[in-house]
Amino acid sequence: MPWDIDYSLLSFSQFKKSKYYLVDDKVNITIETCLNLSSHIFDWEKSKIPKEFFIEKYKQISQLLVDYNHIQHIYEGDQLYGHLDFQRECIEQKTEYYICTCPDMYFSEYLLTYLIEGIKEIKNKYFVLTPQISKMWDSSWDEITNNNFKNIPHKEWDTVDIFDVINKNNYPEEDTSIMEIQNNKWAGWFDVYNKAFYEELCPFNSEWKGYGGYDYYSMLVSEYAKKHLKYDFKQYVINGQTIFEYGVGPLKDGGFYQYYKNMLVLNKIPNQRKEWDESLLYYVEKQIKNLTK
Repeated sequence: MPWDIDYSLLSFSQFKKSKYYLVDDKVNITIETCLNLSSHIFDWEKSKIPKEFFIEKYKQISQLLVDYNHIQHIYEGDQLYGHLDFQRECIEQKTEYYICTCPDMYFSEYLLTYLIEGIKEIKNKYFVLTPQISKMWDSSWDEITNNNFKNIPHKEWDTVDIFDVINKNNYPEEDTSIMEIQNNKWAGWFDVYNKAFYEELCPFNSEWKGYGGYDYYSMLVSEYAKKHLKYDFKQYVINGQTIFEYGVGPLKDGGFYQYYKNMLVLNKIPNQRKEWDESLLYYVEKQIKNLTK
């Protein structure tokens, strides 16, 4: 979204630094990004900041990704458009692994290398590899929570200072390693999905538009496939590499986006995300039927 442009600068800077730590020069990395300026969502005539400002800034900060094969997208159409559309459009025959992330997520400059090296050790037909996270609001996240943050009460999850997370990554107290976990849990926060998982086990439905919980959908489908259909699926986590959103602690009230959001006017449109969530079980059951054919 246009209000994420400053977070995108932070993410692009981390990708720039990540390049210096890549150890396998045979790996081809493509980064696809999209600036969503849909006139279905935004009323640009009434907004106080013109969309040209965001286009220019997006193009400027994209220079940080010159070391990668960076494919830039700017959506200026008049239809509902969101991450579900974009992720489906990014599916490519030659791609072996997919990583999805959000602009407002901190990740260390070492994480990309750990993920690339980590997938070489995994032999399952379908898998997801995730970093660790800081404390979240309920115990379902505890299995992928870094030990440095496990003692924080669940109700205080958003009081963590993101710079504490950064400091712990820079000075880890344990060796970085890969661990298999028992319960599915991920959120599209720099998770790696192998091709078979992303395109076969939990594919994108052609009827999806806009925004929706692909993470929860894929967790439910893969869990059922593993337990009841005996699919060779496992999730792994990288110990010692923690990611988390910037908008917690001192940045939780507005962060680096509210000053843009205050200047933008949104159109009054139906709550598409609510409609998608209400259809979630239908989508899950539909895919399970496909897997049992």
